[in-house]
Amino acid sequence: MGVPFNPKLSRLFSALGDDTRLLILEQLRQRNEQSLFEICARLIEEHDVTLTRQAITRHLTTLEKAGLISTSWRGRTKVHSLTAEALEETVNPWLQPYFRGNQQ
Repeated sequence: MGVPFNPKLSRLFSALGDDTRLLILEQLRQRNEQSLFEICARLIEEHDVTLTRQAITRHLTTLEKAGLISTSWRGRTKVHSLTAEALEETVNPWLQPYFRGNQQ
């Protein structure tokens, strides 16, 4: 018997299926707790991604809903942080049957 359907897994894979979101995660992996302005600036400088702040905000919202990032406030500035626990908590139970050779 396989692993039961988990909607978190669908959100996670959907969030990871976009190049811009992967770049955002990489930026947060390199330096955690970044503001929207910092993320936009780094994407422009390092990857020539010229999306609007609103577009980046939508990507950040998708990542947050998938549990890949969290937000907090530093004074009046909203900062975004990587939360890789979602990967382990959601993906590992789904992958375990394949690692054990139970590919039924």
